[in-house]
Amino acid sequence: MKAKVMLVALMALSATAQSPSANNAEHNHNAHGGKVLLLPRDLEVRLAVDALPKELRDGAAVLVLESDGYVKVRSGTNPFTCIVSRRGGNFYPVCFDEEGTRTILLAFADDAVFRMKGSSEQEIEQKLAEGFAEGRYRSPSRPGIAYMLSPATYMLNSGKLARTPPHTMFYAPFLTNADIGGVPGKTAFVDRPGPHGMIIILAGEKEREALMSESQSLVDEVERQIGLK
Repeated sequence: MKAKVMLVALMALSATAQSPSANNAEHNHNAHGGKVLLLPRDLEVRLAVDALPKELRDGAAVLVLESDGYVKVRSGTNPFTCIVSRRGGNFYPVCFDEEGTRTILLAFADDAVFRMKGSSEQEIEQKLAEGFAEGRYRSPSRPGIAYMLSPATYMLNSGKLARTPPHTMFYAPFLTNADIGGVPGKTAFVDRPGPHGMIIILAGEKEREALMSESQSLVDEVERQIGLK
């Protein structure tokens, strides 16, 4: 009975997260629709680590998506593990610290597998909710950080992928924007409220310009590969 109650609660949270306001559509990690995009391995590795500050990239572990799911292609020497996420039909590099790798990354990876197998958005959310209820997925047990600093970061907006601002994320399970006075696009705000909720801190204009200047050739290569150029 307890597991059933938890499952219902998690599905309700998921449904809430599926209704973004117009103000945060470009930052929303839970948009719907879209196909799973695959990249050549070398490009996916370079894109994955681009989410990190450059001082951390060489030491990060990397997973890449293949036809059967994510596989580790590089071991790390620092706490971070990087992937190109397809969560919710979006397309973005993200690097989790040790706690995020232990508790959050698996759900992101499974989302892509379910998607490749043809599961609908509703089926994917139900499977993820069941995974939480069964203990397969867990909330972070301590504060931590995940980076999404690459300018080659794309979220679905009106059914099409669009570039979204680089940002840094801090784990905040079950926190809401009401708790912190969050206003998407104007202040720090909570993305995907629920067991894997995160506080989003957008990069400032000067930081965005510097990141784009550094990664412009990678952005161009990725956008040609995924059909945005």
